[in-house]
Formats: sequence, structure tokens, C-alpha cells
Amino acid sequence: MPLARTEPPARRRGRPSTAQAALLEEHVLATATTLFLERGFGRTTLDLVAQQAAVGKSGLYARYPNKGALFTAVVDRSIQTMFNDMQAVHNDPDIGQRLQRVGEGLVEGMLHPRCVALMRITAAEAENFPNLALSAYEVSFKGAVRQVLRALGVQDRVDADVEQIRLAERFVEIAVQPLSFQAAFGVDATLLRLRASACVRDAVRLLQAARTLDTPEV
Repeated sequence: MPLARTEPPARRRGRPSTAQAALLEEHVLATATTLFLERGFGRTTLDLVAQQAAVGKSGLYARYPNKGALFTAVVDRSIQTMFNDMQAVHNDPDIGQRLQRVGEGLVEGMLHPRCVALMRITAAEAENFPNLALSAYEVSFKGAVRQVLRALGVQDRVDADVEQIRLAERFVEIAVQPLSFQAAFGVDATLLRLRASACVRDAVRLLQAARTLDTPEV
């Protein structure tokens, strides 16, 4: 079933305002997302995106000079949408419970059909566009790490120490990535969701144990 297409924002004479420009860019990215998911990377062109989005080719090429740049923006938008949709971490004094909620939220976001489909497209194009694949991976990984750092009580990565970053990265690698990679290879997302809580719980226990082992004796 084709994905729903968005309508372009109403055009007005003169230079568009910042809000209008943002709406137009969102419309272009939504249209491009639909086309990439329906047609894949190879069969989607900038000209087709411009046609389907009803925008000028010159403006589109000025913003996205090539298809790789547009696809990177589509992936970034999808990942940021996933993070924005996650429920805020409650101020629970139990850090284990905070990590559990964040881990389950990240897994649920990564298992969204849109995210799985874009991950498959990225992997399929990794040989031809290695920088594209690496960029998509880094945006996803760093964003997930940022969410875990917040569960650890750090609002921004620049405020985290080396140990906190290490723990957050290991948590994502243990609790989130294995399930998202399995989904990309075709494992039923329903089954993966059933396993998510236990997988995240195991990761929380491993990190708590690691923090205990790393604590020097007084």
C-alpha cells in the first residue's frame, strides 16, 4: 500500500518566511522519504522528488546538491523523529529503571518499519556510498547514546565524562543494536519486541556490574 503523500504548503508571493521555509523543507523531506521507501535509493532521483513535491528543481538542487545529501537528510529526519517521539525520562531515583525505560524506547523506535526500511536501504548502498552509510550509522548511534546519557543524569554529551560516555555507548551496543540489526535482516519485529525488555534488563545488569567492578576499593 503506497504511503500517504503530503501536500505542499500554500505558496505566497515574495520571499518565504522562516516558518514557511521550514514547512517547505519538511514537505520535501516527507516526499523524499516516501519515494525512497517505495522505490529504493537507485530508482529515486532529485528530479522525481521535485516533481512529486511540486517544488522548483533549482531550489531543490541548491539545498541538496546530490541524491546522497538528500538521503542523508531523510535519514536524519527519521532518526530525529524517533528520538522526539520517545517519552521523556522520568526523574526516577533508580538509575536501573531509567535505563530500562530508555532502552525499551530506543528498541521500539529502531523497530519502526520506516527505520528498518531506511537501514536496509543504507546497508544496500554501503559499497557504492560508504560515507552515506557511515553518516547514517553515526547519527543513529550518537543520538541513542545521547538518550542514554540523559538517563544517567547528563543533559548533554559535552557535560559527560569519559566513563559515562563509555557506559552509554556499551549500553546501546548491547541492548539496542543487536535487535535493530536482526530486524534489518528480516527477523519478525513482533518477536523482537517480546524479547526487548529482557535484553535491555540484561544490559542494565551488565553495566551495573561493570560499574561495581570498576570502582576502586577504598
